[in-house]
Amino acid sequence: MPRLYLPDLAAALLRLTLLCAGAGLPAMALAADPLPIADTHIHYSHDAWETVPVPEVIGLMRKAGLRFAMVSSSSDEGTQRLFQAAPELVVPSLRPYRSRGEISSWVRDDTVVRHVEDRLRRFRYAAIGEFHVYGADADLPVPRRMVQLARQHNLLLHAHSDADAIERLFAQFPQARVLWAHAGFERPAQVRALLRKHRSLWADLAFRNDHGNGGKVDPEWREAFQEFPDRFMVGTDTFTPERLHYIPDHANWSRAWLADLPAELAERIAWRNAQDLIMPIWRSNRAAGPGQACSPAATGGAPAQRVDSEQAVLLFTTTPPQVSVGQRFAVLATVCPKRSGASVQALSVDATMPEHRHGMNYAPQVSRAGDQQFRADGLLMHMPGRWQMSFDLRIDGKSERLLHDLIVR
Repeated sequence: MPRLYLPDLAAALLRLTLLCAGAGLPAMALAADPLPIADTHIHYSHDAWETVPVPEVIGLMRKAGLRFAMVSSSSDEGTQRLFQAAPELVVPSLRPYRSRGEISSWVRDDTVVRHVEDRLRRFRYAAIGEFHVYGADADLPVPRRMVQLARQHNLLLHAHSDADAIERLFAQFPQARVLWAHAGFERPAQVRALLRKHRSLWADLAFRNDHGNGGKVDPEWREAFQEFPDRFMVGTDTFTPERLHYIPDHANWSRAWLADLPAELAERIAWRNAQDLIMPIWRSNRAAGPGQACSPAATGGAPAQRVDSEQAVLLFTTTPPQVSVGQRFAVLATVCPKRSGASVQALSVDATMPEHRHGMNYAPQVSRAGDQQFRADGLLMHMPGRWQMSFDLRIDGKSERLLHDLIVR
């Protein structure tokens, strides 16, 4: 854990107050206008939700003076809770873990891929990670798929990795943008060597204190910061619930050692580098909206009918593709909410003939096929003509009916 030197900071502020008073300047200007911080390494995982509730976490971020925080969690629900509470402050990153126990096993778990793909269909993110991968494990199928998804969805890769794994990620995707968590826990010379080699590699300084002890910047790190002024950023790493309470202290600790750098360089590391890298990605992906995930790929690539409503985009296909009189068929429906984070609670499927004022003779059985997918079996149209498919949708407690005409011959 980084050591705090708050007495040093307090003493410096006192000296500044006395100097300002003697010069007739506004006292405590520094304290009134602290350096903004962008925290690029926050987690809000399942073991923290009860002990540190969402409002308390947001309050800690605001107390720290954060311009924004990039948040990932095990599971992703924690990230979505914080984002819903403060969308102007929280930038979501998708961690592949559903629980803490998957940190070492995820690279060989095919179900992780399905989980990540489902979350990417439902929500918007700026990054994939923080994920842990080392050495040759980066070339396993599951991590390779993470790289492909980052490329497909315009995402930063937030990698807790050794230098070997970083090289392998770039070998798979040379144009990747990689944020190297903890700067790999490498010494400054090794970090500089890798930054020279890869122009789209950045490093966060989370959970290390060798770069700034006692409010002074280490000489080797100072050289690294001066050589790459636009490639470093700060982060707390709240990997346990109690470290969430440390967010304000870490921000103040960071301000103390950043004050030992030229003002422009300090500002870049404190927040501008993170803003320049992360925010354009986030704004672009967020603007796309969850409804953009509704595409033929959402129904397995089969030709789909599309129905738009106030709350969602719904795609559905029938099996067999051509519905005929007297023939049973099934409907596979994919619901994509238009509001990020919305929960699809239920869907029912039915059909009527408006001109004849009657419905089907059989009640279909609807089951979930995924978080956003539903399957209705046992539909049968017993007359030719215009049938009106009805989809009764419930999202976040609000009900809505979607209608679509189907001609049966």
